[in-house]
Amino acid sequence: MYSRFHYILIILIITSVYLIYLIGYYTLQQFQTSNFMEGVQMANTKTTKRNQQKEFLAQYIHTRAYQTQIAKATQNKRLPWEEAINIIRPNEIEGNRDIDSEIVIAQARKKEDDPMKNMTNPEKWWYLIGKWI
Repeated sequence: MYSRFHYILIILIITSVYLIYLIGYYTLQQFQTSNFMEGVQMANTKTTKRNQQKEFLAQYIHTRAYQTQIAKATQNKRLPWEEAINIIRPNEIEGNRDIDSEIVIAQARKKEDDPMKNMTNPEKWWYLIGKWI
């Protein structure tokens, strides 16, 4: 009879250890799941904020004010009633003094008088080969 109680006691100990293991295992799984859900929610809020900013920018890009601003900045355009003032720094003035305007005009005229100006690529090759021969 004494040995039966030992077996029952051993079975109860094994069962209690197994239950403690299950409690720890499922607690760990619940912790990992909650951390994953928090991470997904944070990523979702960031993505939602980014999408809202992109929607705002998409709407703003199509406005007349933005198109006017870009035209002024990139194409040097202005509205009829505006006056444009170009502010030049002293180093920009000094940098342009080295350029001789006569040389620039001569190069432009040289390009205008270029006989290959309106030729296609094969015609240019035949022209250049003919000059060498």
